[in-house]
Amino acid sequence: MSKMQTANQPALSRRAIRTRLLLTLIYAALVPYLIYRVGTERYHLSAVNALLLAALSPAVGSLIEFVRKRQLSVLGLFALVGIAAKVVSALLFHDPHLVLISDSLLTGVYGLLLLGSVLIGKPLTVVVVANMYATSPEQRAQMKQRLQASGTHRQVLVLTAMWGWGCCSYWRSAYCSPTHFPLPPSF
Repeated sequence: MSKMQTANQPALSRRAIRTRLLLTLIYAALVPYLIYRVGTERYHLSAVNALLLAALSPAVGSLIEFVRKRQLSVLGLFALVGIAAKVVSALLFHDPHLVLISDSLLTGVYGLLLLGSVLIGKPLTVVVVANMYATSPEQRAQMKQRLQASGTHRQVLVLTAMWGWGCCSYWRSAYCSPTHFPLPPSF
């Protein structure tokens, strides 16, 4: 039995991990894109309404994961907070640019959280990875312990710092450049 296995739960295979990632990409990226395109081109929805409709797919995916696992993953939580920010900005401002920029704001907040976790020596990426790949609380605890104890802790800190810096840079560029989110001429 590997170190990642518990008595009741086997570790995930590479194929299982790839399958999960592919399904996540489909419901979190491809389906929203298709909903937006079909909504605006075929059903002539406004950009704001199409963006709100497109947000349903990731929300439903996160809720299904919550029901299945009986706990919300860190990424699922970020997705739901992002969707809530989109809905609020869409309802308050009715401007598709602001709906898209709200995503950038959350990316900046996530970047600050990553950088803060590096400063305290407990990288947030360990929590995210453990929640994505471990199938039980015991596996999550084992994975966190192994990453903290192994020689990879410093590398994980550096990687987390790089991601945090990248997210904060993306956030800054979105607010400094009004053309950062180019929208189709139909807006």
